[in-house]
Amino acid sequence: MRPCTRSSSRARGYLARVTQTEARWQKLASELLAHGVQSQYMARIQAHISLEERLEGLQAEHRQELAAALGKTDMRVNLALAELELCRARYDRATLQNARPAELARLAEAFNAQRAVAQARLRELLIQREAVGFRRNQVLDELYPIEPKLSLAD
Repeated sequence: MRPCTRSSSRARGYLARVTQTEARWQKLASELLAHGVQSQYMARIQAHISLEERLEGLQAEHRQELAAALGKTDMRVNLALAELELCRARYDRATLQNARPAELARLAEAFNAQRAVAQARLRELLIQREAVGFRRNQVLDELYPIEPKLSLAD
């Protein structure tokens, strides 16, 4: 059983009911207006539907904000990983050029510091994804692989 399918079918059923109810009250409102009737009950229905529309608007805005926040966090992870690649390239170039051990140690230290930043950014993304309801986060290790620490022996 797939939970997504079940909740999607429930959502479709809800939308169908809301659409039918909305069509019914709009038809009734037109008939009341045509007969010159000021209905207190129609006013209540309109107020209730107006609240539902506002709630739906707020929910849509909330989803957009969540998506934007996830996008920003994803960008921060990618930037941290790109900087990590740059640190690795600097270390590799220095190794090929037979740099002094002190220089290699400094570059390894910079790589390891940036690696810690990348791990922190990835942890932030994981926490944010779980907070908004994503439960399958194993894919993050595949999408954002982080190399092991460098040592002077590398």
